[in-house]
This record gives sequence, C-alpha cells and structure tokens, in this order.
Amino acid sequence: METHCTGLGRRSWIPLFVMMLTGSFAALATARTYYVDAAGGDDGWDGLKPETAWRSLAKVNHAPIGPGDKVLFRRGQAWRGQLVPRSGEAGGALTYGAFGEGPKPMLLGSVSADRLEDWQEAGEGIWATPAPRLHPSDPPVDVGNIIFDHGKSAGVKKWREEDLRDEGDFCYDAKSWRVVLRSGGHPVQRHSSIELALRRHIIDQSGRGHVTYENLDLRYGAAHGIGGASTHHITVRGCDVSWIGGGHQMTRPDGRPVRYGNGIEFWSSARDCRVEGCRLWEIYDAALTNQGDGTNVQENIVYRQNVIWNCEYSFEYWNRGPASRTRNILFERNTCVDAGYGWGHRQRPDPNGRHLMFYDNSAATTNFVVRSNIFCRATESLLRLQGRDWTPALAMSSNGWRQEHGAFLLWGTESVGADRFRDFLRARGFELRTWTADPKFADPAKRDYRLAPDSPLQGAGIGF
Repeated sequence: METHCTGLGRRSWIPLFVMMLTGSFAALATARTYYVDAAGGDDGWDGLKPETAWRSLAKVNHAPIGPGDKVLFRRGQAWRGQLVPRSGEAGGALTYGAFGEGPKPMLLGSVSADRLEDWQEAGEGIWATPAPRLHPSDPPVDVGNIIFDHGKSAGVKKWREEDLRDEGDFCYDAKSWRVVLRSGGHPVQRHSSIELALRRHIIDQSGRGHVTYENLDLRYGAAHGIGGASTHHITVRGCDVSWIGGGHQMTRPDGRPVRYGNGIEFWSSARDCRVEGCRLWEIYDAALTNQGDGTNVQENIVYRQNVIWNCEYSFEYWNRGPASRTRNILFERNTCVDAGYGWGHRQRPDPNGRHLMFYDNSAATTNFVVRSNIFCRATESLLRLQGRDWTPALAMSSNGWRQEHGAFLLWGTESVGADRFRDFLRARGFELRTWTADPKFADPAKRDYRLAPDSPLQGAGIGF
C-alpha cells in the first residue's frame, strides 16, 4: 500500500529528518566536558581535564560553552556566587554536574562572616558587618537570612535596628550596606560558621532551554535556589536545595515589607521541564512551584520522586490572567513532610504551612495531576484549594495523607478535618483511593523517608 504524507512530501520530509539528525549528531560530536576545581584549578587553563580545570564560577559563566557540553564541579568543594547557565539545544542539552568523590559540590548564594574582622561592635549587644566585606561589588543586595553553624539555627529578620531585642535578631541597612545583629558576644566566638544569604537566585536560568543540573548542592540564598522566567526543557536531577529565601521582594503601598524565596521555581511561560530525585528543605516559601502572571503558558512539567521537609509549602501553584493557560502538570511519588516546621514559618507575617498550596488562579487549567505522593504533617493543613472550583482542573489519586492534629484540607474558607476528609474529596471526584495511616518511615530522625518494610503504604504504589 502506498503511504501518502500531508504537508511535506516524502522526498522533502526525509532530507529534513536527516538534517535534523545530522545537526544533533554534529552537536554531540563536538561536545566537550569541562572541569572546575575551586582549590587546584586556574581560569587560565583550558578546563578540559581535571588536571587543567577552571577555578571560578565567573569563568564558567563567561566561557563559550554550548550544546552537548558538560561542566563538572569537583565534589567536596564549594563556590560562592551565582551560576548563569547557557542554553543547549534539542538532542544536545547543556549539563552542569559533578565529578570526583565525596559530597556533592556546593553552590553557595551567601557571603561568609566567620572571621573576627567580619564584625565590629556597634553598641551594647549590637554587632555590625563592615560594608566592604559584605558588598565587594555593585549593586548591593538585601541580606534575607543568617544561617548559623551549618544550619543549626537561623537569624530572625527585623526591619529596624531598634527592634533587635533577642539573640539572633538582625536587620539589613541598605544605606550603609551593613548587617546589624543582636548578639551576647562576638558572633564568631559564639558560632562556628555564619552565612549571610544574599537576595540573588543561586542559579538564574531566565530564558534558557535544554539545560540539565544534576548532583549539585545549592544552599544559603535569599531569593530562589533555581529561578527564572521563560524556560523550557530544564531538568533538575539528584540535587539538594536548602536554606533558601527570606529576601526583601517589595514593600506594599501600606508600608508592609514582603519577603520571598522558593527552592525551584518555573516562572511564567515554562514548558517541558522536570524535577526528579531531589531533596529540598528549609525553604521560606515553596520547595517546588510553577507560577506566573500576565499572559503565559505553563505546560508539560513533571515533579517526581523528590523528598521535601521543613518548607512552608512543599508545592505551590498559581497562574493568573484569563488569557493564560496551564496544562499537563504532574506531581507524582514525592514524599512531603513537616510543612511549616522550618525556619521561615516562625518569622512570617502570614504563617501558612501546607504541603499543597493552590492559590487564586484565573488561567485555563487542565490535566493537573497529583498522585501517589505522601503528605505527612503540616502546621495549618495538608492541602489548600482556594479561589475557584478546582474539581474539573485537578485530578488527585492514590495519595497518602497523615495529620495527627489540625485540618487536612482548607477548601476556600471551609476547614475539613480527618473525620470528613475522605468523603469530602470523594464527593467531588477526588481521591477514590486514599490512605490516612502512619506511613512508617525508615528513620525520620535521620531524614530517611523511605518506607519501612511494615509500612501500610508498601505495595500501594505510593512514594518510592
């Protein structure tokens, strides 16, 4: 039987297909692997072998790398600053990853302040950073958080120096570029490490596509861990993201300051992205989110097999503007624990600890699927659905829900507890298979949230 092609004839279609394949193979054939070593590298070298590795993030950001290339950071080392990736192309993603042995390489969005000279006494019980140490270059940025002792505690941000009353209270003076801290003694003599988180995305991927990040450790940033608008074909795999957010986003007309910061955010016009096998904790706002404003499309985004704890929200979604669209979003086999139990919750003017946060949404939303996840403990509720009837837009199935105290669901202004939760969801077509038993994690004290052999969720297709 003869086959007929519409649009392109066979003779024109075959050369085009060959050209596409040839282009992809050409990109892969010329792809290179570059190495970055913070201790033994040199930006004057070619970077093509571990022995001739580059040294700095600045070199990585400005190097002429392209589709199919890999940039690998040596494990066990750390870099401060911001990674600004290039784009790959179809069939030739650009990869930022790790090489060597040891812990994942760290990208830090902070300035260290753990030397004696990093602090000056500025009053009784008040200490301040010298401005040149904090901001070696223009423009200055807000300090949204102070992380002490590698995450054992965090500072508490205030907006005026006169409000620094308790140990760990701090404020940022934008005029003098200084952090001012309440401390009962020299901060360095009281803490083994002090990190001042700056209001920059640790990875700023705005406008980028066909990029993969894998096996990186992002921490101590006051904006987003990974953020940016108009992204496509982004993969985040096997990464750790922690101690993120708290920076000053804006001041409302009534004078109230607003803080922000998400772990991984796809902002406005994001498509064909995925986050899988990552761990996220201690995030001021959402661990994972796709959201947008104006007129935009968010589509084909997958979040799978991630472990999240101590974030204000494990996942947040909203998209506003009736001309906007959201479609084909999948949140699957993620384990989400202790929403609202992180550092930011205690400081927020709007404590709102929830695993799933679906805000006001006027975009046309279809095929939004939440299935086979575990949601365990939240300060306010496990789930919040607000601003519209979510029944036709959202599909939920085979999730495990555990809340020992408090509400399971906030539907608009209606609070739904354990006694009504299953029937409430089923009456609206949600969750025909639901578990509310203790999931029995392997070792939650050590953040091992795998299911124990006797977990009631074993064999139910939940978690991983």
